[in-house]
Amino acid sequence: MKMNDPDLSHLEQIQYRLEVNDFFYQKDEVVAPHSSLWGDFNFSLNGILEYKIEEKMYLSPPNYGLWLPPQTAHTSIALDEKETHYVCIRVHPSLCQHFAACTKILSIAPFLRNVVHEILGHQNKYSLEYQHLLQVLLDQLKIAPAYDNYLPQTNHVLLKPLLQHLSNPELFHQNLQQLLHPIPFSERHLLRLSQQELQLSLLEWRNRAKIIYAITQLRQGKTIKKLAYELGYQHSSSFIEFFKRYTDQTPAQFRDI
Repeated sequence: MKMNDPDLSHLEQIQYRLEVNDFFYQKDEVVAPHSSLWGDFNFSLNGILEYKIEEKMYLSPPNYGLWLPPQTAHTSIALDEKETHYVCIRVHPSLCQHFAACTKILSIAPFLRNVVHEILGHQNKYSLEYQHLLQVLLDQLKIAPAYDNYLPQTNHVLLKPLLQHLSNPELFHQNLQQLLHPIPFSERHLLRLSQQELQLSLLEWRNRAKIIYAITQLRQGKTIKKLAYELGYQHSSSFIEFFKRYTDQTPAQFRDI
């Protein structure tokens, strides 16, 4: 039976319209430039991949995935010191109308991750249960919050060097006000500029930069206590709360994946 066979129900057809595969990448392993006639939703189960799409760079950390419309050329490289477990969900063109016509970052809820784990571990890909799981996965992708970039960049003459400053791990122990104090512009002006150029506040942008750093350091074996201190937290509990707010996991849970 074929995908568009009229004898197949909508639920039965979904197994021919969604494909879920996982891959394992070593540090600095590069996926050569390629594109597909299908849409792709790619996300990491543990480490971080960096994508180059249409001359723009995108980060794909855990809990945020990349939606790529059909025929979107892309290449990627694994950044994590440990093996990165990655998932690719291929979406048939007939279903791509439900998603953006350009590259987007999608937020991944814990429930969506759990559904993917169930799908990957399922033995019978032609069972009714498997078809139901695929339908739930599709519904979750449809409602996932979408963003232009997880950690957007800019060439703005003022913001570009400021972002480099804000993302310097050696300065993470300082708060945002301390870092902005020497700059001869008001915080209101900088906030307006960041919203215009990045669609994020400077505080949110820096928090995301901290999360990226924290993920890489946890995977390299740094202790939670030491990492909390580096990020400017006097108590590990405050860092744990911050990390969980962005990843839906505690640092210990993430490290043990």
